[in-house]
Amino acid sequence: MDLPPGNIKVVSSEKEKGLDGTPWLTDSWIPGTVVLASGKKVEGLKYRYNVYRNLLYFQYENAEYVISSHDSIDHLIMGDELYRYGNSDPAKKDNVRLLLIAEEGKADLYINYYPVIIPANYNIALGSGNPNETVAVKESYLIKVGNELTLIDKKGKLIPVALADKKTEISEFIKKEKISAKNRADLIKVVRYYNSLKD
Repeated sequence: MDLPPGNIKVVSSEKEKGLDGTPWLTDSWIPGTVVLASGKKVEGLKYRYNVYRNLLYFQYENAEYVISSHDSIDHLIMGDELYRYGNSDPAKKDNVRLLLIAEEGKADLYINYYPVIIPANYNIALGSGNPNETVAVKESYLIKVGNELTLIDKKGKLIPVALADKKTEISEFIKKEKISAKNRADLIKVVRYYNSLKD
């Protein structure tokens, strides 16, 4: 069996040392297919994404491997979801992460999973709280039209900016549908609506 490129056998642990919470995107290993830039498919393996380390792992013959180089990977199908490596922040050109493609078309909606470290809050005098930092997985949303990538703000003011050629229609749709920029389903609805509009 062919394995994904740039793989390294690892000893992986469920948790990060000194951190509570989970660094993983999924609780379990998910069957998937890696499609290389050449079009070749690597099938029959199970995958898991470590959000904290920004690394994709896979299982093969009861061992775990990490994909150390993602340059030759076009996309990953994990379960029934499509993922692609891409820039997760327009302000930082080298911030490449594994992004979920939530909607594709003239405009694409990407979901970026990123780690947030919650500080330890142990109180020695009271003997209560958590002595460890905790890792939590959060989401941010990006819209891409052509080569323009826009990180969506929490208030959603940048949604019509990202979809500027249909700004009026999008603004009206957001108001009518009471769209929340913090809600994934709402953002999918907006991008899907935009993709349905005629040029």
